Amino acid sequence: MATIEQRGPFQFRVKIRRGGITESRTFESRREAQEWALVTEGRIVGDDYQDQRLARRTTLGDALEWFREHGIDRGRADAKNKLSKIQYWLETDFARWSLVSVRPWDLVEWRRGLLDEDSAEDGGTVGPKAVCSPQTVIHRLNVLSQVYQIWSLAHCVAVANPVIPKIRPPAPRGRDRRLRDGEEARLLAASERSSRPWLKAAIVLAIATCTRQAELADLTWDRVHADGPEPHVYLPKTKNDRARTVPLSTRAVAAFRSLRPEDGTDLHGRKVFPIVTPRGILHAFRDVATEREFPDLRWHDLRHEGISRLFETTDLRDNEIMAITGHLRPEMLRRYTHLRTRRLAARLG
Repeated sequence: MATIEQRGPFQFRVKIRRGGITESRTFESRREAQEWALVTEGRIVGDDYQDQRLARRTTLGDALEWFREHGIDRGRADAKNKLSKIQYWLETDFARWSLVSVRPWDLVEWRRGLLDEDSAEDGGTVGPKAVCSPQTVIHRLNVLSQVYQIWSLAHCVAVANPVIPKIRPPAPRGRDRRLRDGEEARLLAASERSSRPWLKAAIVLAIATCTRQAELADLTWDRVHADGPEPHVYLPKTKNDRARTVPLSTRAVAAFRSLRPEDGTDLHGRKVFPIVTPRGILHAFRDVATEREFPDLRWHDLRHEGISRLFETTDLRDNEIMAITGHLRPEMLRRYTHLRTRRLAARLG
């Protein structure tokens, strides 16, 4: 039980004795002493007092605006994606709710509406009227979870994060589209007829370096080292915010050399590809990789093709492949391991 005794005009001494534990402190006002006693005694007995007033009067929209201003590193490669998810949540009814009012079951109902799930149980299959993919829902929930976590830490207010396990829908299986017989040659031939003279080299580099669309689009010539004894490109800005160095094959070196101007222009800081945003690559690719000529082929499939070839045609260890591709965890490469197993089985005879 806490006791408070006044020992002078501005001296209020608090003493707490609970379960063999003694705590004491002196404050200048009785109010400070009472607040400290309430919190400290609650911690001792396991019933910590938490002031929820700030969380109650803060709407999710307020927290989203705060996160957009203070919680996003604009220099990260995924900053634009996070900003778009923030804007999405700001346009929902949830933005008007108090932070403490958003419950896990509210998000389950929201998820079912987007995915048109045909089952009331978690993991229901996606229906034909789904307005977005499960992966999109997962990305939106991930950002919402970050808002709760970072706002709570920054304001020292304990607020329950509604994005708990089972709220996210099951992640869809990764795409497994490979270039089929003759497709690469036809794709490169089509790119030569494109109005973008750089497109053919971009396709070659996407396969040969396994770099992502944004990584290629943001690449500058001062990061390309194609003429030294160990040709490589340095990527300081990646999706997972970790810089990496990608070695260049003979084919990749030739592709970079085909793009390099020969007029002696100072290339320091100049972009390799003359596009404003990463979508410039995507638009150019879609113009030549039409659905009729290349069914269900997307730009990101070229990275998948490149990673698959590393497993099929090299003896690189998994951690070495991770260093090239930028994957953070070995399990992220698990979908490719069967390719190596198939090659090793052939050696057994």
